[in-house]
Amino acid sequence: MENNKENNKLKIKGHLLFLMLFLGIISTVGQSNNVSPMLTGHYLPGIINVRDFANPAPATGLIALDYNVFLSGNKFYGADGKRVTQITGPLGAPINLNVDINGYLNSPFLLWVSKFKILGAAYITGLTAAYTTVSTSSAYERIRLIDSIHQSGTVNGKVNGFSDLGVMPVFLSWGLKMFDITAGYMFYAPTGEYEPGGSNNTGLGYWSHLVQGFAYYYPLKINGETSKALACMLASTYEITSKMEKADVNPGNRFYLDYGISQYFSDKFSLGIFGGNSWQVSQDEGNGVYWNSHIKDRIGVLGFEAGYWPGAGRVQITGKYGFNYGAVQSFKMNTFEINLLFITNALTGNKL
Repeated sequence: MENNKENNKLKIKGHLLFLMLFLGIISTVGQSNNVSPMLTGHYLPGIINVRDFANPAPATGLIALDYNVFLSGNKFYGADGKRVTQITGPLGAPINLNVDINGYLNSPFLLWVSKFKILGAAYITGLTAAYTTVSTSSAYERIRLIDSIHQSGTVNGKVNGFSDLGVMPVFLSWGLKMFDITAGYMFYAPTGEYEPGGSNNTGLGYWSHLVQGFAYYYPLKINGETSKALACMLASTYEITSKMEKADVNPGNRFYLDYGISQYFSDKFSLGIFGGNSWQVSQDEGNGVYWNSHIKDRIGVLGFEAGYWPGAGRVQITGKYGFNYGAVQSFKMNTFEINLLFITNALTGNKL
C-alpha cells in the first residue's frame, strides 16, 4: 500500500484566496456607494486538499500549486438560518427570490521549501494572486442590503479580474514519527479592484492577517512501523481584518476549522473526505455599517476528493466535490475542483 515514494505525495501548504462570489450580486444599476453587508473573509475552509499542509519532506525547492474551482448556487439563507424564498420588491409588492450564481476561480500558488531546518522544521514561503470570473442573475430587495435596483428586482452581472495578493512570509513544518505539524502566518493585501458600490470589484478592499495551525495524525502501522498512507487532519485559522481602505467599515474577524481523512490505496491513488466551518466571531464596526451588525454569518462545508499521481511522484491531479450546510446570512454553494501540484525540483539547493 505504501513505499518510499509515498513521502513525495505529502504536499505542502496551499492556502486559497477565495474571493467573495457575490461581488457581482451587490453591484447594481442605480446602487449607492454603500458598502455591501455581504462581507466575507479572504479564507474559505474546504478548498485546500486534505494533505496540503502536511510536511513536504523529502521535497524541497519550488513547488507550484494551481487550484481551479467551479462553483454554483441558487439558495440564500437569512439571519434565522432559513431559506429566503420571497422578498418585498422595490414597490412594496412581494416577489419570488431567484438566485443563480456561477463562477470560476483560478488560484495559482508558487511556494518555496527550504532544504535547511529552523527549529527542526522546514521553512516555507510563497505567494498567490487569484483570477476570478463570476456571473450572477438574482432578484432581491433588502437581503441585508440597502440598494436601489430595477423595478423588477432582477439583477444580471459579470465580474472578472485579478483579486487580492496573498503572501506567506513564514510557515514552519515539522515531520514527526506519527504526526506532522505546520504553522505560520500569511496576509492578504488589497490589490484587487475595489470601490464601495462598484460594479467591477474583484478585491475585498481591506487587509487580512491569518494565523494558522495544521496537525496530522498517522494511526496506521504496517509491520510495526508507522505508515503515512492514512492521514487524519485537523486545522484552525484565525483571520484578523483591517478597516476598509475606502469606507468607514471594519469587517468582523473570523475563525475557521478544516478537517479531513485521506487514504492512499496505492502509490498513485488516494481518496479522502473533508469538512470545514467558518464563523464570524466579532461584529462589523464603523460609521459605514448600516445593517444589523449583531447578526454574524456562518457556514459549513462537506465533500470528498480523489487524487492521482500520473508519474514519477512529481505531478498530482486532485478532483474534489463539496457542498455547504448550516448557512446563516450566506448563499449555499456547490463546488467542483481540479487541483494540480507540480514538484519542480528547481532551487532545491542541491548540487547539480
